[in-house]
This record gives sequence, C-alpha cells and structure tokens, in this order.
Amino acid sequence: MTRVNGSVVRTAGGAARSWRMRQWPNDPTVAHLVFLDHLDVPTPAVVTAAIDHARRCGARAIRTSALFPPAADVVLAAGFEPIDHLALLRRRLDTGAPPSPATATRPLLPWQHAAAARVDRAAFGPLWGNDATALRDIRRATPDHRARGVRDGGDMVGFAISGAAREHGYLQRLAVDPARRRQGLATALVLDALRWMHDRGAMSALVNTGTSNDAALALYDGLGFERLDDVLVIAELRVG
Repeated sequence: MTRVNGSVVRTAGGAARSWRMRQWPNDPTVAHLVFLDHLDVPTPAVVTAAIDHARRCGARAIRTSALFPPAADVVLAAGFEPIDHLALLRRRLDTGAPPSPATATRPLLPWQHAAAARVDRAAFGPLWGNDATALRDIRRATPDHRARGVRDGGDMVGFAISGAAREHGYLQRLAVDPARRRQGLATALVLDALRWMHDRGAMSALVNTGTSNDAALALYDGLGFERLDDVLVIAELRVG
C-alpha cells in the first residue's frame, strides 16, 4: 500500500482541508480516516472523495476515528459498518483542583514512543493498539498537550497523553501494562492530566472509552466523570 497521508479535498474553489488519511497503526493495508474538526459533519461528497483516495492508494479497508452520531450517520449511509461504540464522559474542572496523584509521573519523551506503543498494544490488543507514529500524531492533535509516563526501573509500564483547546481538555490516550493494573497507575496518570488541564484554565475534561470496557468506566466514574448521552462510533468500509 502506498502512503495515504496528506490528503486534501479539492474543490472548484481550491483546497478545503476537512480530512486526512494515514495508515492504521500496525496494519499498513488499512487506511485511517480522520476528520479534522470532530464537530463538523462531513458531506456525502467528502466521504466519497476519501473512499476514492483510499482505493487509489491500494487500501483493503478504511476505518474512521471516533465519530459523533451526525457524522456517523453520513459514513454509515456511504456503506461503512460500525465496528466499535464508545461512551463519552465529561468531568467538570471549574469546581476546584483535582487531587494530586499518589504516584509520580515523568515526561513521555519522543524517543520513548516505541516503549509506550508496546504498552499500548499490550493493553488494547493488535487491532486497537497504537504504534509510535500514531502516538506522535495524537500529541499533535490539539494546540497544547501533555504526555506523561510511569516507569518501573527502565521499563515503561503506563502512560497518558492529554490535549487542550480553549476551555476543554481531552484525555486522548491512557494505557497501563496489564501486568501492572490495579496498582493505582491509571488513577495517577488521569489525576496528573486533570490537574494540568485545570491549571491551564480548562472548564471540563472529556474522554471516551468502549461501552463494554467496565474497568475503564469504573475508573472514570470514581474520578468524577459523568457519562454523556452521545455514543461515538468507529466505522469500517472494505474497499479492496
């Protein structure tokens, strides 16, 4: 499969960048379709352009990022099928600073992305786990971000990547080595992220997780998140 990055939708009036496409982590035969504004609803023509681009690049399938219901309706009408559903949760940050984490975190440096990706794949499996390139892209998804890790000796055992834009904070990725779960590492990483968001003026924090991920839902519930009505959709279309 050829490179699928750098996609731009061309219109009669010039270039209107509304989506980009990259290789799905750990599977170069699958294209990852990302709409640049998660609040924007793509038109059928935009979705068709993305499908055509993936076909030209030789992808066997396209998978989307998490979509809000209005955007999901458009891609499902184009032939995509849902492959995962995500709960959306929010925690208010305007009522006071979150508690300090009990476990110290350290900066997640770019040269540590490969180690963090190994933790991510162990936590989420080969289909949903990120590679080092995807973690780098997550860090670039918002105007400001914070990436922290927890190490045991020389081994990475957990990390979190958070972003912020205007008054909102986003817990974009959280992963802990399965062998180190139930030791407070996830709680420490989330609290570190929430305090960073609060200190930079965010009014709320958002996170999504699988609707069947009971452990993650319990973690966020215990840290003051509330589940919102919207259910996000990840969809796939086979094109090869």
